[in-house]
Amino acid sequence: MNTGINRLAWRGNTGAAVVVGMAALILAIMAPLSPVRAEEPGALAAREARHIAASFPGRMAGTSMEDITARYIADRWLEMGYTPRLERFLTGYTFRGDSDDASTHDQRSLVSTNVFAERAGTSGQQIVVGAHYDTRIPTSSRDLERNIGGPELEGFDDNASGVGVLLELAHALNELAPRHTIQFIAFGAEEIGLRGAYEVVNRMSEAERANTLWMVNIDSIITGDRLYFHAGPETYAKDPKAGHARDRSLAIAAELGITAATNPGFNERYPRGTGCCSDQAAFDRAGIPVVNVEATNWELGDKDGYQQTEVSEAFPHGYSWHLVHIDNLAHLEANLPPGRVDERTRDVVRILLALIKELAEIES
Repeated sequence: MNTGINRLAWRGNTGAAVVVGMAALILAIMAPLSPVRAEEPGALAAREARHIAASFPGRMAGTSMEDITARYIADRWLEMGYTPRLERFLTGYTFRGDSDDASTHDQRSLVSTNVFAERAGTSGQQIVVGAHYDTRIPTSSRDLERNIGGPELEGFDDNASGVGVLLELAHALNELAPRHTIQFIAFGAEEIGLRGAYEVVNRMSEAERANTLWMVNIDSIITGDRLYFHAGPETYAKDPKAGHARDRSLAIAAELGITAATNPGFNERYPRGTGCCSDQAAFDRAGIPVVNVEATNWELGDKDGYQQTEVSEAFPHGYSWHLVHIDNLAHLEANLPPGRVDERTRDVVRILLALIKELAEIES
């Protein structure tokens, strides 16, 4: 199959474009092309999430598997009719040794990649829709001891699930005419400090930031007990209008008969109606209003959104994040309620598709 990957532009720190070749591995593990016939909402997202988790485990920033996954996402967008681009950036993290002694710490550099696809509008303004595709890197000796991250982590919930939704949204919107440009971004290096998202924000000019109306982020929608939609704490504190996308998401969910909520604010560090800790935070801190969708349970544990479900034999910590033996396709599909994956991708796609059409001013 001629995938056309050799036509992708790869831009590095200098902004220079180079031609990139198609990895042979991609041909071996390509998912089938999406059927021409209409599918139920969420079907493409669920299929892609399962494929990415099973075929690309260990998508750690700076590794060959992250690079292969980036090319796969770009190729899927190319098949949909977009002209994707890949932007590389230099970043790094600290690996902490067995003690607090700084001499046991190791500063590690790496190159990661953000992947873009654009549906152009006419207004000169844009909205960003994103999800990170990387998985957790072990960043300490303790991580290694606890089997956190590494080359065997499928990251089905975190965040193949979000990437699946991102791909379906792009597919659903690829022939529509938005007034505001829709910029789809698959972020690299989220798991080492939102590095991909910060790279995008830092490369924006002041005018580009001012003309970015909203950022919509999708992260970990499967394991948690219920769906949540959050505004950004910084933009919302400055102007309540920054909660508009969150409020519209909840209203759309209600209209569709889908149960959804927002952070109830039981932990004073996380104000009511706002969220944290994923790529949207980089945009929020840059003054761009955001909405983040996740699945968790803000009423459990420290009420900080980290505990996703009740502690049980299947979920001994009450979450799946970063755990090799839990955040994988087989474990989650066997231990979550039957049909959870397909239900969640369907619900999130239905809500976000309606929301993005509103935000981008696409006429139905």
